[in-house]
Amino acid sequence: MTELKKKKAFWDFNEPGCAVITGASSGLGLCFANKLAELGFNLVLVARRSERLHEIATRLQSEFSIKCEIIRADLALAKDINKVSESIKQISNLDFLINNAGFATQGYFADVPIEKDMNMLHVHMAAPIQFSHTALQIMIKRKHGAIINVSSLGAYILTPGNVLYDATKSFLITFSENLKAEVKGLGIKIQALCPGFVSTEFHEVGDLKNFDKSAVPDSSWMTPESVVLQSLKALEKNKRTVFIPGRKKRFTKWLYTNSSLVRYLFQRKIEEIEKSKKLREANKV
Repeated sequence: MTELKKKKAFWDFNEPGCAVITGASSGLGLCFANKLAELGFNLVLVARRSERLHEIATRLQSEFSIKCEIIRADLALAKDINKVSESIKQISNLDFLINNAGFATQGYFADVPIEKDMNMLHVHMAAPIQFSHTALQIMIKRKHGAIINVSSLGAYILTPGNVLYDATKSFLITFSENLKAEVKGLGIKIQALCPGFVSTEFHEVGDLKNFDKSAVPDSSWMTPESVVLQSLKALEKNKRTVFIPGRKKRFTKWLYTNSSLVRYLFQRKIEEIEKSKKLREANKV
């Protein structure tokens, strides 16, 4: 895959633009920050870990001679969503909004504390909705811009224990597809990015800190750098609103959604894994 062009050729903007990235302290968010800084965009990075953000901002400003602002925010809180939205309103040269912040819980829906699920609704849905609405006021006036909503392959391939995660990621796909239809002809690109397993901190923190990565074949994992590069290349072509990085992942999604036999076998496999997990937990007691 060829590298992306430099920013001016990539977007053909006449002045340096700005990109807002949520969940920017690690994983896909950090990789988007690295790549967009390399392309010449100024950045506004949003995450909960302010010390980590300071380190990233200092490095990117030094390495790429860009401006990098940070906003410490917990997007599970309405007041912090409002704070970030107010900051976005002040960016007159907003080119990019990347709604990347997210997390997962572990356990069946009835067993997960409802407070965690409501926090997920704020992070995965309320924040992208409000930020996108704010961003579009600017992008529509400028007649260019791009919004990437980071969804998941899990929006298509359903698994027990991920009820709300899969549901909220599915919402982001529908939301993005409808937005794309509404801004058609206005010079604005919309993408719902749906990666599968990505080698980031996502499976090492919170409820997933005990996630057994060995249960997933090595061939199923992608690097965040690869996902980001493929996402931006697809956005540049502007052909697909919903983009699944990796040919194998796209084929897996096609098989799952078009074959009842594949869905049946997949669900049987998941049930076997769940039974084995419960048996191991029972033996520990």
